Amino acid sequence: MKVGFAEDMFVENCLIHLYAECGEIDAARTVFDQMPKRNVVSWTSLICGYARGDSPKEAATLFFRMVEEGNRPNAVTMACVISACAELRDLDLGEKVCACIGESEIKVNAVVVNALVDMYLKCGANEAARQLFDECSDKNLVLYNTVLSNYACQGLADEAYLVLHQMLREGRRPDRVTMLSALSASSQLGDIRHGKCCHGYVLKSGLEGWDCVSNAIIDMYMKSGKPKTALVVFDQMFNKTVVSWNSMVAGFIRNSDMQSAIDMFNGTPRTDLVSWNIIFSALVQASLFKETIELFRKMQGEGIQADSVTMVSVASACGYLGTLNLAKWTHAYIDKYNIHCDFQLGTALVDMYARCGDPQSSMQVFNRMKEKDVIAWTSAIGAMAMEGNGERAVELFNRMVQQRVKPDKVAFVTVLTACSHSGLVEKGMKLFHSMKKTYGISPEVVHYGCVVDLLGRAGLLGEALDLIENMPMEPNAVVWAALLAACRSHKNVELAAYAAKRILELAPEKSGVSVLLSNLYASVGKWDEVSKERLRLKERAVQKVPGLSTVEINGTVHEFTSGDESHPKLGSISLMLDEMNRVFTLIGYVPDLANVLLNVEEQDKKHLLGRHSEKLAIAFGLISTERGVKIRIIKNLRICPDCHSFAKLASKIYEREIIIRDNNRFHFFREGLCSCRDYW
Repeated sequence: MKVGFAEDMFVENCLIHLYAECGEIDAARTVFDQMPKRNVVSWTSLICGYARGDSPKEAATLFFRMVEEGNRPNAVTMACVISACAELRDLDLGEKVCACIGESEIKVNAVVVNALVDMYLKCGANEAARQLFDECSDKNLVLYNTVLSNYACQGLADEAYLVLHQMLREGRRPDRVTMLSALSASSQLGDIRHGKCCHGYVLKSGLEGWDCVSNAIIDMYMKSGKPKTALVVFDQMFNKTVVSWNSMVAGFIRNSDMQSAIDMFNGTPRTDLVSWNIIFSALVQASLFKETIELFRKMQGEGIQADSVTMVSVASACGYLGTLNLAKWTHAYIDKYNIHCDFQLGTALVDMYARCGDPQSSMQVFNRMKEKDVIAWTSAIGAMAMEGNGERAVELFNRMVQQRVKPDKVAFVTVLTACSHSGLVEKGMKLFHSMKKTYGISPEVVHYGCVVDLLGRAGLLGEALDLIENMPMEPNAVVWAALLAACRSHKNVELAAYAAKRILELAPEKSGVSVLLSNLYASVGKWDEVSKERLRLKERAVQKVPGLSTVEINGTVHEFTSGDESHPKLGSISLMLDEMNRVFTLIGYVPDLANVLLNVEEQDKKHLLGRHSEKLAIAFGLISTERGVKIRIIKNLRICPDCHSFAKLASKIYEREIIIRDNNRFHFFREGLCSCRDYW
């Protein structure tokens, strides 16, 4: 500018190109806008800058402005704007651009053909792309690589193989880009033979020095179930990048070797957010929820900022742990750091609060979600199901349908479960019959299991058995188990024995069947049958799982097992239980000794019943928290009827809300009533 070249078109075009190549697209646009005259190079340089950057839409807009102002594009212009259309995945726009090729009488060269093929493939117009590819008489390596990489990205591994073989027949020598696509295709098919051939070619051609190629080889061996071979390749790498370490961690997870994955992660010299998200997801899938939270705290200590993917895993872990304080902290963390709450994270938060026994917060999150897919709706329906609010669950299902979100198989499982837990037999059966008739979804065995549970809980055992015997598929052990559980609730010993026999025929390893049958015999006083079942359990070295309840007080989780005498505050807990029993007896409470499944004296039965784990947890919660504070308990087994009555009385006498999550559902005890309405 100082020496007077500011209005020299050649210099200004070079400046636009310089700024665009360096990523300073705004500066390039400033030079362009201030030019008194422009030629095709001026327009093309800026269009290409936008196309190669993050503004493909701006590139297309500028192209059409160029044409409108009477400037004729050249082959380079066309290649750049077609690439922009490919990035936008906009086929209609791409075809409008292509129409300008004929109008401008542009000679189509190999660069334009390559851009067109890439655009058609990225826009899903594979037939048009293949026709253009086949008609090209001078296919170069770049064009082959374009087709190969797109096929690999689309999961069309077989088609990628065919193109690769055609390329080899025509004497083209593959480069590292070719091998990345070939290895990806091998990984998708789990074709270890082809993968080894690719590996051999890489070694012969000296391409293993490219870390991206070695990473692809590692991924191929991991997906082919050869983690030891992948480890050899990894160990021989001269330049191990963070992607290399991530590939190993992800590969071990894929091959169900969590310990090796954790060890590899802990040994990673430099991690990125992807590294953490991989291990978080794996820990949640492996049900290592406490470990997930501990690792998240470590991640915070290292100053790494989480994203929405991270928080989906953390929210899932909080939900399964059932710790509401931790769940609220997680939600506060998301808000504090302005983490984008897309519908995946929103759905995870809905599910998290539902599992933590806070359906109100669950629905608040759901109602704030701008986008709701069928998974989000299903989570909200599930929240109502856990609360025992079947009517509300059905309302949500109907709202989902009204908003033209088609229910899937999981949505039907959830709403049928809600109906089952609330005794909505008529509505549940109507929904079940609508699956095929209205939505074209064929009920699967899991849906039949829900309906058996629905009928069984309502005491319609004959109807439940008829449904099982007329199922269009063979009933599995889960279906018979639903009938067995209903027989236990309604004390139908004969049908229970039949259901148990069918379960053991289908799944002889299910020791819980004998436990359940033994408990049923005990509840009706058939002690000879109890002895036989327990002898079978003893012969198979199966031990009954003891009742375990946990309660969180001031951030500390306290555990109680039935008959527990190890807690440091046992004396205070026992005094509280004695006081509760005296008060409850005065208002008519009579212990239900049928829930003591041992052949002992009545006084011993009373003592054992009074020391169930949830009663210990309730008493401890009452003496350890201020008046009015909710008591939240998590139990590993189904709550027994006597403890259910005990919790109702405790909520009324001590004016507390008591929330118990057993292995089946939530029970919200308020003012002497339970959310399940005694239907569980």
